[in-house]
Amino acid sequence: MIDNIADRKYMLVLDDRVFYFGLLGHKMKARKLGAVSIYLAPEGQFRLKEGNGQWSRHQIAIVEPYQSHEVVSDCGTIISVLIEPERLERSELSRLIAEYRDPECVAGLVARLRSVTAQLSGSRPDGEMTTREFDRIVIGRELDTRSIDRRVVSVLNELELEGLESQSLAADLAAKIGLSSSRFLHLFKEQTGVSFRNYRMWRRARTFLLHANNSSSLTDVALTLGYPDSSHFSHSIRKTFGLQPRSIRIGSQNLRLDSSARMMAYSCA
Repeated sequence: MIDNIADRKYMLVLDDRVFYFGLLGHKMKARKLGAVSIYLAPEGQFRLKEGNGQWSRHQIAIVEPYQSHEVVSDCGTIISVLIEPERLERSELSRLIAEYRDPECVAGLVARLRSVTAQLSGSRPDGEMTTREFDRIVIGRELDTRSIDRRVVSVLNELELEGLESQSLAADLAAKIGLSSSRFLHLFKEQTGVSFRNYRMWRRARTFLLHANNSSSLTDVALTLGYPDSSHFSHSIRKTFGLQPRSIRIGSQNLRLDSSARMMAYSCA
């Protein structure tokens, strides 16, 4: 159990990792996140439903990327860790999922993550946290990364450096690395395990997390993130996170947000 939840709402956003400790919307619908999602109840248990399956109760659980699911917490709050899979070694991904589904590991994982939550939410990181540092602190070990074709790496880096809201089309990116659109799309999915379309949709919606607790209008945020209008923005956020942008804003009041310097460059004033 973690005390003083009202004073401890916290989110840490890195380029390919997210840690969240706070409210879980009581009107949350199905969500589909482009990341491995680890959920832990700060106290008691939570209910989880994956796809069209049955509801099940857990202290801690893991959901694979792009798997539709619903989460309801007994205490109204949740601890969540998101690990994006594009640069993760495939065997490491399988190992991680197996570990968090092993009944013999549950007690240790619960104790570790609750301890980490108290640590992270109680003090700011000392400088910019790297992915490796995050993994050592939160997971307990550095996760192996996969070797990716340098052309795909350049695309991933460009999209991140130019802003995750980039309007770059596949054809433009393909031309920059000397490939046809069809060959680029095939290579991207082969190397990262996710389609380019799904990757862009997730990363754009994910960037909204950086705007969750600021005062800029949601219309301005929608335009900043590259959505054509507020309707598309609301639909995308609702489909991704299971909540409307306004509901996320309300639930993020008094949320302390830390982020890497690179991603903070894209947040609104």
